[in-house]
Amino acid sequence: MSRNRLMLLLAAVASLAILAGGFFLGVQPQLDRAAAADAERGSVAGTNASTRTELDRLCERAAEMPRMQAELAELRASVPADAQASALISQLDATADTSGVRVSSLTIGDAQAYVAPAATPATGSDGGSTGTGTPGAATAAPTAQATAAATPVAPRTTTDGSITSANFSVIPVTVTVEGDFAQALAFVRGVQSNPRLFLVTAISSAAAESGADDGAAETPTWTFSGSVYVLAGDPTAARTAG
Repeated sequence: MSRNRLMLLLAAVASLAILAGGFFLGVQPQLDRAAAADAERGSVAGTNASTRTELDRLCERAAEMPRMQAELAELRASVPADAQASALISQLDATADTSGVRVSSLTIGDAQAYVAPAATPATGSDGGSTGTGTPGAATAAPTAQATAAATPVAPRTTTDGSITSANFSVIPVTVTVEGDFAQALAFVRGVQSNPRLFLVTAISSAAAESGADDGAAETPTWTFSGSVYVLAGDPTAARTAG
């Protein structure tokens, strides 16, 4: 009996050894691979969620593309990549015809490299000093403060680093027209509403005789001076590279 019991015990131990070996050699690797696969699945699911979010954002941006392209075309017409002097002349002539004036002279100067203005801090109307002064100054102070409050305040000068003398040019333009005040006003409004940006910086007027007789009516002449602009290349490329 003892021999049989010993054999049974050895058989049980061998069975346990076989089961343990099977677990560590067969089952445990499978469990490890399953855990790794589950972790990878979670990582892929997170990546897919991020990708779907990005795709949704891109789809929204793509839906806005026609509007953005239209805005870009409008801005490019306002500040083109070259001088386009003939198109500018055509616009001014069309505006003159619409407003009823006659263009007597038109001068388009040479392009000048853009010079960025120096950045200046914003100024306030209360920037002046206030004294503790004499008794008589107390009555004058309210008037001085009221005058300062009514004085226009210059905005802060800012510049964009992507706009430089290498890609941005200023072209001076002077146009003189003949017509009455209402016609001249309609002309300058039309000029500033044209697709091409024309910044009017100076206006002058003079009376000129339209006929040789002494009693001939005088037709005023109006001279508008300003600038148009040229932006070569893509300034956002320089900004991205920087």
